[in-house]
Amino acid sequence: MNYQKIFALMAGKRQKAIQGKAPNKAFASLQNRNFRLLWIGGVLSHIGDDMQIVAVSWLVLMLTNSPFLMGIAGLFQGMPRLFFGFIGGVIADRQDRHRLLMIYQGSEMALSFFFAFLVLSGKAQYWHILVLLPIFGFLKAVYTICRQAYVFDLVGKEDLMNALALHSTGMNLAKIIGPSIAGILIGMYGVGWCLLINALSFAAIIISLLMMHPSRDARSEVRRRGILGELGETFTYLKGDKTILLLIAGSFAFLLFGMQSQIILPLFAKYVLKVGASGYGFLMAAMGAGAVLCGMIMAGRGDMKGKGRYYLISFFGYGFLLILFSCSSWFYLSLVLIFLVGMMEMICRTINQTLVQVLVPDELRGRVLGVYMLDRGLRPLGGFVMGAAASLLGAPWALSVGAGLCVVVAVGLMFRAPRVREL
Repeated sequence: MNYQKIFALMAGKRQKAIQGKAPNKAFASLQNRNFRLLWIGGVLSHIGDDMQIVAVSWLVLMLTNSPFLMGIAGLFQGMPRLFFGFIGGVIADRQDRHRLLMIYQGSEMALSFFFAFLVLSGKAQYWHILVLLPIFGFLKAVYTICRQAYVFDLVGKEDLMNALALHSTGMNLAKIIGPSIAGILIGMYGVGWCLLINALSFAAIIISLLMMHPSRDARSEVRRRGILGELGETFTYLKGDKTILLLIAGSFAFLLFGMQSQIILPLFAKYVLKVGASGYGFLMAAMGAGAVLCGMIMAGRGDMKGKGRYYLISFFGYGFLLILFSCSSWFYLSLVLIFLVGMMEMICRTINQTLVQVLVPDELRGRVLGVYMLDRGLRPLGGFVMGAAASLLGAPWALSVGAGLCVVVAVGLMFRAPRVREL
């Protein structure tokens, strides 16, 4: 592949591609029937996913009564995203993405029914969970990469940010609805029924995919060089395109240093703000509500100019607001600050991913997203570091240090990466 030609073409067309011809209509991506079906099915299915996350944590606690073993289970579920992200990107670039989504969601549905059967029959043991969670992690890793690349296939460059904002909004709604339902069901009927409902929820996305009218995908007809050869192409491209590399590095820093704030929010609720479990629930709801509101605003605006500047400002604002939150001991002020943090998170992550997808060549999109989404695999490690820092320094100092690192990275990008600022 001649990357010099690619870079030359992109240098001339990049700014036009990012800026778009004109602002799109509000919620323009939902006018695309295929994306609308994917979005509806995805939201319903992700409600089940978030129910399973709560159910698995509670199940491990019941089986082991050990916070340490709960952390081990979390690592077993998260680490496959780190190890299999590269392979997932290669798979997403090799095959028809619509077909891949069907295969992986069908496989995850079958595995979910098996998991629910184990728990409902009373046969589930801790080692079963350690075996099943990495399989779930692998399937979810490939599905997530393929789905994000498929969104671009459906809506194109002009409506991509609109679509990603709606996608993130739907996922945040699922995070609010799913755990709420799971808490009620676990109290009334037990963990097994949460897992069964999650298995049934996959029907929503599978039916949505069956109802689509996807265009023909000739990706599988392209001659391939093998997995190692294709990964080599990806890293050669990233080495030559510093802008994409900086955007990916920014995403990694954001998740490792900033997004781990959710890990220690219970400590703030109990020891700093002294509002208990109900106050913790309000803090989480406020953060989710901020993300949902901002996602709707971004989707309503459609495409916009100056994405690079908005990205850097929101990155800086996210870290700065977290520092203010860590200094607050007044609950109502903390609610306002964490609401604004949720808004900054939505802007920063949505624009970052939009820029990456718009800038990369079509034939490399899945593989670059595979590298981009390795940060999901690093999240358990970041949570461990944040928890350890909170134990040593206290929650306010630990959060301040993580947020301060976000500010440092954002300022560094502002002054040392003019190409990002000019996007």
